[in-house]
Amino acid sequence: MFGIEIPAWAIGVGVIILAGSLGGALKRLVAGDHVVSRLRGKVSRRDLGQMVGDLEGRLGEVEELRSRLGELEDVRRRLGELEERVDFAERLLARQRDGERLAPPKS
Repeated sequence: MFGIEIPAWAIGVGVIILAGSLGGALKRLVAGDHVVSRLRGKVSRRDLGQMVGDLEGRLGEVEELRSRLGELEDVRRRLGELEERVDFAERLLARQRDGERLAPPKS
């Protein structure tokens, strides 16, 4: 265009830098880090209200996850008890079968 020839490797490096920058920006946008950048300047009451609402929503999600974790721990405990019972029953059945095998034949 201006008589300057750009090497192919330079274009590739530029594309990689651009992709990295866009990826980082999208990551921050999805993760919600854009809220932190707003705090550096003036923050309106509406923005504060929205941030408080977001935090309350996340706290509700955390409480729900804690209750699910408690339920999961209860299920694990009950499953462990069931495994012990099944093992005990298997041992009893095996002992009974061994007794039948070892008994003298009936005449």
